[in-house]
Amino acid sequence: MQVQHSLKQWNDLAATFQAFFSTYGTTTSSDESCTFVADPMKVETAFSIHRDGRFSASMPLHEVDARVEDVIFGMEEKTVQCKGVFGEYTYRIPQQLLGA
Repeated sequence: MQVQHSLKQWNDLAATFQAFFSTYGTTTSSDESCTFVADPMKVETAFSIHRDGRFSASMPLHEVDARVEDVIFGMEEKTVQCKGVFGEYTYRIPQQLLGA
């Protein structure tokens, strides 16, 4: 199942973000941004989306910072796909957090 939101659907996007990431680490959300940070003892990773379209993701060996228009949460795949004028970026929940 996939759940897609545009930035215009900020409240729905924030609720889905919270539900999607809350099992895997610490999440915070406000009227301006949503942030996920994993327990660094498991894996150092973070993902955030800002209401103005900025998003950032970091994991060992890579980092991205761009602007998004649409966000697609892949519930079974444990992915977040960001689409914008830059192209597409897919963030995957690391295996260390999935217990596999």
